[in-house]
Amino acid sequence: MRANPSPVVRRSAPRATRLVFPAGTSVTHGAPRRQADDDHLPRLPRIYVPRLRLWQRLDEATEGAVTLLVAPAGAGKTLGVTGWLRQAAPAHAEHAVWVRADDSWTAERIDAALDGPADAGDDGGPGEPAGTGSTPHLVVVDDAHLLPPSALRRIDERLNNAPEAIRLLLLSHWVLPLTRLVPELLGNFTLLRGGLLRLSDAESAELVSAHARTGDRQVLDAVARHADGWCAAAVLTARDLSAAPDPAAAARLLPHDVAPIATRVAGEVFSTLTPRQRHLLLCIAGDGVVSVPAAAHLSHDQHAGEILGELEDTGLLVMREEHGCAPAPADEPETTGGFRVHPLLAEVVQRQLAAGGVDAARARSTVIRAVRLDMARGNLSKAFARLVRVGAPDEAADVLARDGVRMVLGQSAYDEVGEFVRAEPEIVDHRPDIWFAIALDCWVRDDLEGVRHWGDRLLEARRRWSPSFPAGGPESLDAGVACVRLWRAALGLEPAYAAVGHAKRVVVASQTRPAVREANADVLPVLANELGVTQNWLGELTEAETSLTLAVSLSRSQGLAPLGVCALSHLAFTQYMRGREAACVELAGEVLVAADAPGARTLRFVTARAGLARLLARLLDVPSPADPGEAQVVDARCHGADLCTRFWFRVWDARQAVLAGDVVEARRILTTPRETPRLTDEQLPEHLRVALLVEQAFVAVLASDRETLKSLRGTLDSLGAVGEAALVQGLRADREGDRRGAAVAFEAAAADATYSQPPTRALALACEAQVLDALGDPARSEDRLAEAISVTEARRNAAPFFGWARQGTPIATLLRRLAERPAGPWVHELAATAAERPDVTVLYASMTATPRELGEVSLALVPPALSPREREVLNELARGATYADIAAALFVSENTVKTHVSSLYTKLAASRRSEALKIARSFHLL
Repeated sequence: MRANPSPVVRRSAPRATRLVFPAGTSVTHGAPRRQADDDHLPRLPRIYVPRLRLWQRLDEATEGAVTLLVAPAGAGKTLGVTGWLRQAAPAHAEHAVWVRADDSWTAERIDAALDGPADAGDDGGPGEPAGTGSTPHLVVVDDAHLLPPSALRRIDERLNNAPEAIRLLLLSHWVLPLTRLVPELLGNFTLLRGGLLRLSDAESAELVSAHARTGDRQVLDAVARHADGWCAAAVLTARDLSAAPDPAAAARLLPHDVAPIATRVAGEVFSTLTPRQRHLLLCIAGDGVVSVPAAAHLSHDQHAGEILGELEDTGLLVMREEHGCAPAPADEPETTGGFRVHPLLAEVVQRQLAAGGVDAARARSTVIRAVRLDMARGNLSKAFARLVRVGAPDEAADVLARDGVRMVLGQSAYDEVGEFVRAEPEIVDHRPDIWFAIALDCWVRDDLEGVRHWGDRLLEARRRWSPSFPAGGPESLDAGVACVRLWRAALGLEPAYAAVGHAKRVVVASQTRPAVREANADVLPVLANELGVTQNWLGELTEAETSLTLAVSLSRSQGLAPLGVCALSHLAFTQYMRGREAACVELAGEVLVAADAPGARTLRFVTARAGLARLLARLLDVPSPADPGEAQVVDARCHGADLCTRFWFRVWDARQAVLAGDVVEARRILTTPRETPRLTDEQLPEHLRVALLVEQAFVAVLASDRETLKSLRGTLDSLGAVGEAALVQGLRADREGDRRGAAVAFEAAAADATYSQPPTRALALACEAQVLDALGDPARSEDRLAEAISVTEARRNAAPFFGWARQGTPIATLLRRLAERPAGPWVHELAATAAERPDVTVLYASMTATPRELGEVSLALVPPALSPREREVLNELARGATYADIAAALFVSENTVKTHVSSLYTKLAASRRSEALKIARSFHLL
């Protein structure tokens, strides 16, 4: 029966196992010695994790004649089999012979080990082979790869001629040259690969926690990732971490350790491989999962598949993967799956390449040849990374100079260009032709200091060096220079309008002059995108749409899909700012679908930008979207120099605060610049500043802040935003009870609105309709409301119909009247939504503190702590409920309500209901 071991087994007492050989000798460590009473099986360490999966396979496999267990050094072969004999197969251990092989094991000594007599209980008589009339005893040969050829030939003969007379378990670093096909078919031979010895997550955690003396999940996960199932690597790394003062901190540094102790194991294994195996690994180890055709191409060895198969047989060193392999050369057939080199072995290979030598030089020249062939065929995938990996920095710089833009925009999350710059500063310093690609990489990764540094160097160099342009001021038509100037403008280092004017000239010249077009071909899509982004910021929305559309077109024609998706996300904001919310939603949805496509690569912040644009465009639709997963899109940070997106993030946050009922927080957000520390609200481009001021005006309406409305009206007047200023004047007049003045102001606003965002004209028309109806002019009111509905129908913007006029008729009443007549679906949608909620000014009136209330309670130190029941009573008081109403709603007596009210007044330092509500609003308790 098989034992059920505990998860971590402590060393057991030695078992009395005899290893009997002719002439009264016993064998251990490959040399004859006198028989002794001590245990000749290897001893288990104090900390031991049972290898249950291996033990189960050994139970089945060792019923046959020969079992070959193949795994690299440190995989746990010896301890795995020892644990099996000691704890799971004691019947085998009673008669087992353990041999540590070396070149002294001749064919005769192997015969002696296989034919040695069994214990007295065996059926075989004295001098008979153990297999005569009994089950042969088990012989375990450790390090069987060290056996000489004569011993292997003898094993092969006995396997084919008399398999029933032997039971042999061979532990080897590689597959031995034994006849396998027929014995495997007959069930006499079994090959067990090293994958059986790969530590599972549970085994790794138990082993590491015991050796590292910590159960910290961070430590366990870090070691498991580093060792990747390699037993010795896990143990050595865990022991190394256990000696650290802070194992968790040391574990965080483990991926960056230049010489982790566990790589010694992989280094020893690498040195035992054949020259062809080492050459193949030197050529492919850094490629992740690589297909057989790609391996043959990179190593210039048509037998690469066979070599990979040999390494896979060893187990752990190379693992077969079903998906995710590196692409094969363009002229090779597509394949699914491939091989992955163990990360520790890949690290050893990298060090071998860095150290140099004949093998490294040969591998380097082979990979350079393969990369050049790929580039000649138009296949740039991994070309730069491969050249960097094999230590060919000059060739890598050539790739960056020729195809840097394409490479930067298509690279994965790994910072290939940044690593190259840090590793090869001297080469980078002397190659101005790669500086634009480096600056672009910094821009994409939001490294603004890097952009500034490399941009300045590029501008200086281009004044002296511009061989790709015709004579006569070539730097003025260089798309790279124009891009850098736009980036500098976004960073506040030069005037934006000058940079935009220069970029426009370059774009026009690139479209009309063949020589300039050819020189700017690679950079032009990037320039068109950056030009459109800057025009969005400046408010040149029609020209921004043209520039971004050109960027999308050029990106698609040149195969720069990530840049095309980025340009679409900016184009979505262009449409939003032009008052085309439906087009914005469509474009943003297209971006998000493209970003979610399998295998798609997108630039950073693109999905956050598209998600924000779609949310802003749909937030005021009817019905309002309420998908919580969609709101998470905007949690990601935006690019540090994407000023326009940063502005709309501020607006979004303020609107979210309003929806949460915190009008005071919304005011704080809108008055705190976020675009960049150097930029105040007064320095915003006019179209965004007007949008911000109108947004602040509507928040001031909710807070009943007449003074802020007066100030905002004056600021808008000074900016020349006549219609927007009139709208704010109308809101202020309405707040002061001047219906006639409000109606006049709203009429003026509807006639002279300047900007599309926010929808000033529709807002003014709806407010005017409310006031006119209250003034007794229902006909004109209906006309204004119908016009507002017509203006917003295509946009599906319901913001004008939230009920902003305090002195006017409730908007729900006006919409219900209109819906009773023949009307379109938009009217019915608005009427249905308005019927379910009060006007927005009524909704927030009871929960928003006025400026006067805020000033009166500003000296209070901390907000009072209310119990849940006191909060319920406070909300009922805000609704105007009587004590009897509150008692009925909360199912308590009126005396209990009075007790809670008295407690509330005490905590709020109030003497009456109005004072208590004022203080509660000031502390946002309602």
